[in-house]
Parts: sequence; C-alpha cells; structure tokens
Amino acid sequence: MTVARDLVGCSLLVDPGTPAEVRARIVEVEAYLGTEDEASHAHRGPTPRAAIMFGEPGHLYVYLSYGVHHCANLVTEVEGKAGAVLLRAAAVEAGEAAVRERRRRRAAAREQPAAALLRGPGNLCNGLGVDRSDNGIDVCAPGTRMAVLACAAPAPLGAGPRVGITRNPDPLLRFAWSGDPAVSAPRL
Repeated sequence: MTVARDLVGCSLLVDPGTPAEVRARIVEVEAYLGTEDEASHAHRGPTPRAAIMFGEPGHLYVYLSYGVHHCANLVTEVEGKAGAVLLRAAAVEAGEAAVRERRRRRAAAREQPAAALLRGPGNLCNGLGVDRSDNGIDVCAPGTRMAVLACAAPAPLGAGPRVGITRNPDPLLRFAWSGDPAVSAPRL
C-alpha cells in the first residue's frame, strides 16, 4: 500500500530517445495485496498468469482484461510474496502526439482533451503502447522501454475503494492525485 501511495506523482517514461517517446505523470493507482486479497490475480497462488506477481519488484505484470483492454501493474513486494499496483491513470507531460497516434484506432480518442487520453487502465496501456509483450519488463533496469521516474514532491492524495471490485471491496486501496482532471471517475 505504501508503494501505491508513493507512485502517485511519479512519471512513466516510455520509449525514451525515439519519436514515440512519452512522459506521463501517474495520477491514479490501485493496490492489490497478493494472496490475502480476493480481488488480486495472485489470490490463488502463482498460477501461470499471475506468477510474475511473485517475482522481483519493479517488473510489469500486463494482462488482457475481459479480452479487450491491456492493464499494467507494477510488482511491489519482495520476491516470493505477491503484491502489485495497477496503473489506473496518468497525465501526459510530453509526447501527446505519440499518445494520440497510438489511440487513433478509437475515433473518440482523436477528439478527447489531453487529460482524458490516459484516463483508465485500458486507455493508459493503449496510449503508452503497452501490451502483453511488455509483461515482465524491469522498469528499473537501464535501457528498458518503460521506466518509472521519481516524483519531485509528494502528490496531494485522495483515497477510496477500488473501481469495479466486488471481492474485498471495502479497503481504501485506490489512490489518486486530488483534483487532477486525468483521474478517472469516481473522482477522489
């Protein structure tokens, strides 16, 4: 849960040094607490799908949600103990044209304001070009296509329940930059 709060305000740097480079500030995340959390993919143990969540921290866990949208999580616990943070929304800081190009297949995305481009985990992955081929990449390793950059100052945080969760819905495990227009609904 601490890592989830600390990620809000950090930046994602994707495809550095290329024409598709994007820098986006993380504005919304959700924590998933491993085997103790019924809503976590790791709840049933290290299945083939969720095994990466039991690996080293700092790696991406990318999965296809309902066969439609990719979702990206950062593995956060020590090796052997599952835990991850879902990246729910980010605000584009640089590379808006690259994000719009990646999202061009969705007609509505061409007309959206910048704050909406990476709002929601599926839009975030689509706009950053993240898919299953990114599963397992180390966001802390030099030369990787996606890196997490430290934030300059703590973000003004709001907390609330996770979105769309029916199992273990009560804990306040969703964290967002209070008042940021890139945060998804319901706003915190």
